[in-house]
Amino acid sequence: MVSKVGIIANPASGKDIRRLVAYASIMDNNEKTSQLRRIIMGIDATGVDQILIMPDYYGLGQRAIDGIGRKKLNAKVSVMDMPVTYTSEDSTRAVELMGEQAVGCIVTLGGDGTNRDVAKQSGDIPLVPISTGTNNVFPVMVEATTAGLAAGITARKLFTDKDITKTHKRLVVIKDGREIDMALIDAVVLNQLFVGARAIWELAEVRQIICTRAEPTNLGMTAIGGNLCPIGPHDAQGMYLKLGDGHLKVKAAILPGVIRQVGIEEWKLLDTGAEVVVSQKPSVIALDGEREVTVKDIDQVKIRLQHDGPSVVDIEKTIRVAVAQGFFKN
Repeated sequence: MVSKVGIIANPASGKDIRRLVAYASIMDNNEKTSQLRRIIMGIDATGVDQILIMPDYYGLGQRAIDGIGRKKLNAKVSVMDMPVTYTSEDSTRAVELMGEQAVGCIVTLGGDGTNRDVAKQSGDIPLVPISTGTNNVFPVMVEATTAGLAAGITARKLFTDKDITKTHKRLVVIKDGREIDMALIDAVVLNQLFVGARAIWELAEVRQIICTRAEPTNLGMTAIGGNLCPIGPHDAQGMYLKLGDGHLKVKAAILPGVIRQVGIEEWKLLDTGAEVVVSQKPSVIALDGEREVTVKDIDQVKIRLQHDGPSVVDIEKTIRVAVAQGFFKN
């Protein structure tokens, strides 16, 4: 059986307006290309047969392949032949094509938004999400070589440890009875009429926050809930917060280097299947940090917590299981 790994690398991640209004770091495309090379080398070392890379406007994939130079790769590595729109739709379409080619794992190089685009189509394909965006919660900071090793081991299906992959939660946006979109981390209802700049940076606009996880060590809207009652990625519940002039106030890091005191009017934990009605109308809903859905006065919109999101590889656990099984021994 031919083993394959797909790679989705987003050249636009980590470059939004939060670098102007806060103190977010910048990861340029040269560094992403370097990371991509290390990912490829890591995957190749596991004996994977084929590596498929999504095309992009900067040519990250081809630059990475060229940069490896004369070092011999045993795997067949190629940039996919697909039409590109240079929008987030490319990530979703690339994953669909990778699924048709039966890849055993997909590595993502981007932020929460990139992974949301990938998760829309990934189904049961395990993801190895590497962080390069802003306020990342879903992808992790990890050495690219190690991530490549974990992706290759997963794609080859050498071990059947149930803890190697975990199913992530997601939030489903339901408008007038129809599912129209989703989020992996949070859905934030903003007191706005238009989408405008996609990233969130004005706390005064925020009315409601629904999140799958709330960790005090993360940045962004979920940090507010994390400083109330921490909820991890594998906990069954999610959280709902309504911001306002309540007696409860929480200090949280909402942007890199930006810590604010936030008033909480109401908050509660959400069980799987629980729904939250969008009460602010008209409004805009930001999904995983980017404004996406416009809500009009006549719209009936709900957000539901579900435990049927993407399958995510536990990188450290995968490597440790491989070590225990003697994978790295001659």
